[in-house]
This record gives sequence, C-alpha cells and structure tokens, in this order.
Amino acid sequence: MSLTSIIKIESNQNATGSGQGQVAPFRMCLMTVAVLAAVNANAAKVDDRPPAVKLPPLEIIGEEPSQLEHIPGSGFVIDKTTLDRQGPLSTKDAMRTIPGIHIVDEDVLGRRFNLGIRGLDPRRSVRTQLLEDGAPIQLAPYSDPSNHYIPTNKRIDRIEVLKGSGQIMYGPQTVGGAVNFVSAPIPEEFGGSISAAGGNNGYYDTHLRLGGTLDNVGLSLDYIRQESDGNRSGQHQEVDDLALKALIKIDDRQRLMLKGILTHEDADMGEAGLTSEMYQRSQRTNPLRNDSFEVRRYAGQALYEFDISDTMQFSTNIYGNHMFRESIRQANDSSQMNNCANRREPISADVAPTCGNEQRPRTYNVFGIEPKLVFMHDAFGVQSETTLGIRGHFEWADRERYVGNAGPRDTTQGRNNNNHGRNRYQDNSLETQALSFFAQNRFFLGDFTVTPGVRVEHYHQDNINNIDRATESLVRTEALPGVGVTYNGIDNTTLFAGVHRGFAPGRIGDFVDPTKNILSQVEPELSLNYEAGVRTSPTAGVNLEMTYFRIDFENQIVEDITVPDTRFINVGETVHQGVETGFRLDSNQLFGTDYNYYLTTSYTYLDAYFASTEARAGIVKDNRLPYTPEHLINANVGVETPWGLDIRFGIQSVSQQYVDIENTREENANGQEGIIPGYTVFNVSANYQVVKNVNVFMNGYNLSDKKFIASRVDGIHPGQGFQMMGGVKWAF
Repeated sequence: MSLTSIIKIESNQNATGSGQGQVAPFRMCLMTVAVLAAVNANAAKVDDRPPAVKLPPLEIIGEEPSQLEHIPGSGFVIDKTTLDRQGPLSTKDAMRTIPGIHIVDEDVLGRRFNLGIRGLDPRRSVRTQLLEDGAPIQLAPYSDPSNHYIPTNKRIDRIEVLKGSGQIMYGPQTVGGAVNFVSAPIPEEFGGSISAAGGNNGYYDTHLRLGGTLDNVGLSLDYIRQESDGNRSGQHQEVDDLALKALIKIDDRQRLMLKGILTHEDADMGEAGLTSEMYQRSQRTNPLRNDSFEVRRYAGQALYEFDISDTMQFSTNIYGNHMFRESIRQANDSSQMNNCANRREPISADVAPTCGNEQRPRTYNVFGIEPKLVFMHDAFGVQSETTLGIRGHFEWADRERYVGNAGPRDTTQGRNNNNHGRNRYQDNSLETQALSFFAQNRFFLGDFTVTPGVRVEHYHQDNINNIDRATESLVRTEALPGVGVTYNGIDNTTLFAGVHRGFAPGRIGDFVDPTKNILSQVEPELSLNYEAGVRTSPTAGVNLEMTYFRIDFENQIVEDITVPDTRFINVGETVHQGVETGFRLDSNQLFGTDYNYYLTTSYTYLDAYFASTEARAGIVKDNRLPYTPEHLINANVGVETPWGLDIRFGIQSVSQQYVDIENTREENANGQEGIIPGYTVFNVSANYQVVKNVNVFMNGYNLSDKKFIASRVDGIHPGQGFQMMGGVKWAF
C-alpha cells in the first residue's frame, strides 16, 4: 500500500470521527506526500555525487556548524566546549542563555524542569518536545507530557534547540519547539574522567566516566551522584544516575547503538507553595517537613543505522522506558494548609489527615519504534534531500490518588506504609496507541534551500476508571504541514523564514473521571507558527542571530484552578509574538588580542495576549497570558587567558508576570494570585586548567541572595537563593 493511500484512509476515518476542520491541512499533506513519493525513483541516479553531510538519527540539528545554514527555521546549539566553560549547576542553568527560553526555578538540581519557549507554559515543560538522543523523555508525550526526568549536564555532549518549522519532524508537541540532549560519544581509545564538587546548602556532585573502543565494539559508562538541600528549610534531594552505552560497528555500512539508563531520585519536598503570610515572614520557611517525592526510571534505546549507499541511509530508533513517581503531600497546595488542625509550624505528621494528606503513586510505561529513510536525489533536476519516516508509539499510564480529608471512593489503602488516613480517591489507567508519519524534502536551489514537510499524528486513547470500571475513548487525527526557506547568498549570513501547523494534545490534569468526558473536555491546541530571522557573522569574532516570531492559537490551553473538575481550559484565540536575539563578541578574533575578552547576550521581547472575541468566563480580550514575562535578558562578560583561566560574570533578568487569566494584580492570602514582580540575579563562573587533564571550576548563582518569587502554582515558590559550588575534574 502506498503512503498516499495510507493517508487517504486515515483522512476518511477521521471524517466520521473528530476530524472537523481538517480538510484543508489534509489536502496540503496529500500534495506534499505526492511530491516526496515521486522523487524516490530518482534516488539511484546520484550515486556518483559526493556524499552529503550526514545527520545521525540521534541528532536534530547536527554537529557541523554548516548544517545550521539549511535548518528550516531558528536553531541553537550549546556544544561541549561551552558546557565545560560554563560549568553550570544543572542543565536548566545551561539553557538560560538560549534566546526565547524561560526557565522557572523549583529545585537546585533542576530535576523539576520547567521550560517554556516563546511564552508557552513553562510548568513541567509540557509544551516543548523533549528528546534524549532523538527519543522522547516526557512521562507520556500524548497523555501526560509532564517532565520529571532530565539528563544531567555532566553526561551531555551538547544541547540542540529547534524552534522553527523543522520541529514537525518530532512530535507530538510541535508548538513550542524541540529540545534534544545528545549524550557524550564513546571514545576511540580507553579513557575517562572523575570529577567532584561541593558547595553550600548541602550541595555535592560526583561524576565518573569510563569508555573506550576495542576492535568494532565501543563501551562507555557514566555514573553521577548528586545531593542538595532545597530552596526551603528541611528540604533535601538525592539523585543517582547510571548510563551504559555501546556502539557496535557491524561492518563498514552498519552500526548499532545500545543504551540503558537507570535514574533514582529521593526528595524531601512536595508541591505546595507558601501562603502570603509565610513568604513575608521567611522565604525559606517550610511548614510541610513530611512531604516526599520519589522517582524510579529505567530506560533503554537501540539505534540501528545502515548506509545503503553514499546517498541513502536507513535507520531504526527503538526506545522504551518505565517510570514510577510518587509524591506524598501533607497538603496539596497552600490553601489546604488552612485545614490543618493545630497549625503549628512545621506541621506534624499526626495532623496530616486534616490537611489533605495525599499520596499520588503513578506508573508510566512507554515504547516506540521509528524507522526512517534519508536519501539524496535529483528529482525534477533539483538537488534534494528527502526524509521519510513512520513511528509507532505506545503508552500505558496508571494514576492513583489517595486522600485523607476528601471524600474517598472506597477504603482501599495506599501502597506506602506511611499512609495515615489515606483512602483511594482516584485510580485510572490511560492507554495510548499512536501512529505518526513524517516527510520532509530539502530542495537545494543555489543559495536557497526550500524545505517543505508534513507530519500526520493519529492516536487512540482509552481512559479506564479502575474503581467503577467506567471507560472513555478518543480517536484523533491531525495533519501538520510546514515549510521553511533559507538564503545563503550573503557571505557568512543566513536568512531564514518559515511557517508550520502547531499541535499539542489536550491535557487531562488532576481530574480523570471518564464519566465526565475528560479526554475530550479540553481540545488539543492548534496554531499557526511563523518566524523570520537572520544568522550572521559580519566579521571574525562577531556573531548575531535575530528572529521575529508569531504564534496564532485557535484554542490555547491555559491553567485555571477556578474551573470545577479540571485545571485546564481552552481559552480560544491567543497570540504570542516578539523578537529574540543572541549575540557574541570575541576580542581575540576581532582584534587579535592574546587575552580573549568576550560578551554574550540573549534577549527576548514577548507580547502574549488573549485575542478571542468570543465571550468566555473570566477572559478579557487583550489581557496578558499567564507566565509570559515581557522581557528576558541573559548577559555575560568574561575573559579567557592564554594560561588556562576562563572567568565570566553574568546577569539574568526576568520582568513581571501575571499568573491568572484575569490578570489579578493584588496578592491573595494563599499566595496563588497576584503579580510575580520582576527580578534580576547576578552569577559568576570560572574554569582553570591547573595542569594537563586537570581542571578546577566554580560556579555561583544569585550572588546577592536576591529574594524573589519564581512561581505561584499551588502557592508561592521562592526562587533559588545564593548557591556557590566548586570542584575539580581529572581526565585520563
């Protein structure tokens, strides 16, 4: 059966289901697929052409700088050299320097990864497609795209961020960009490194790396142990992360990469923030000393590559992971603390049943397989590169909830021994089967590269209530076309522009009763994403990227805790638009200085507002969207010396934010409403090579111990205070 026939079948099925409004996108998809399928016959005619720069399947941008010249849209790469020089405390700190990205603090080690791109919801990075070596890492990308795992910066080789139309090759989230964490390669000769770091607030970090290649087999091991106290008193966090990787060279044309990751996290912290009175008294106070959070994640990946010829490569990416995460909360949010009997602080465990006393064990199993074919050809006399792929993706999620002071559904007790007064309140299983097709063609037209592409998402979901066996099902198909154009006719300059259809599945939130049609209560987000920009290096030592972007949502999802039985609602039409810039200057290249004095800056201006004229409760046209700061600034000045010292000083500035759809300015008693004031923090980092293969490093965040609010979700969450760490690394 042809690919075109498959798409036609899905289109016909969708016409009788949930496919309203999809006719035009499907026509665009069929036209795109027809063109791409037609070129296959010409692929064999170009075997005598010099091989193109290959993009390994585990990458989304690539290692070669020249590959950015043909990327359909804006892209950004933090390479290994930059990561080593920054010496960031965590992955989140490394990514603050990227234009257009908003990082929200929650824990020192950055395990609660809150990232928003171009004004999208940063909470648990739900609107950004997160990948590790090309495989999705969110809990359940279709049914629960929250994030409770992120690769530590210690074992990352580089970070790739794709924000333009090229992101439709990676899904299902295609609204807020794709972020890919590329793991460190296996060395050709045996070697490794040992590093250890310590700091205030109980910070401790060790990393062991070993690896090497013998004959046709390479092996590597990374083990990381991290500990830290939290942003509030009585909080502590411990993480163990073990990664094993193998690369087998089957022959000159075939390779097999195998990888396994085990991650354990134990934390004495929950979800509830502070009330207004608590925060004013002390931003580091923690009334809930008996909260805890646990993560157990086991992941595997197999990536097979076959170079069919110099101009054609086939690959198959197989991935899977099992994650168990459980939170135990004396109170779920700041307002529940008012229910506690005898409100002495810290609140003791014996009165927890009167507060809320929740236990939320959740188990997620994800499996996927993605074969892909990439080939060069001369269809219609135009040099081109075509990518064709299909992915089968499966999710099984079990979400349980036990409570102490709300009406339980039955008397089944939680699985944890410390379940004082908890009875079963919710017990749901969510199952998802998804089939994705994606195709892209790069037409190399002299100085122009034109890249049309399409992604088709088809998925089926079942929601099963394990208490009363009520069930609910949903089938949906979405067509997501896009096109990007780059122009390289000016020396050391790339102009780019693009447009694509954005999509993100609906979110179920905390309330998953299938009798209330939760799967369809919130419709998926659909958008049109536009951008245009320039990357240029007008002279040696000067690099600049500037991008204008606009996202027009048809039905954006926004959190609103005032709506019964859900935390998420469709708010209709919204607009995100603005400008993001990145700049770097190096004096040694510009002026030939022995010492390299450098300046790096990233700046984002964002205008994000409700645009719908349709009357909806609480929504006012032109009100600003929640958690969308108008200005984001990150700037660093530093010096690299000829004798091995690199030291930099930086600032991070975030302007004020609203946190609700009503744009409430005054803070309420529980701290969940009111403006988040803008703030600026100062940072420092240094790296010094003492002798060959031995480096010492230090990093300081929020040097003035600035008091600021990072978030008001479930109460006031204070931003990270003063943190200093230092360490040593020995490579051998």
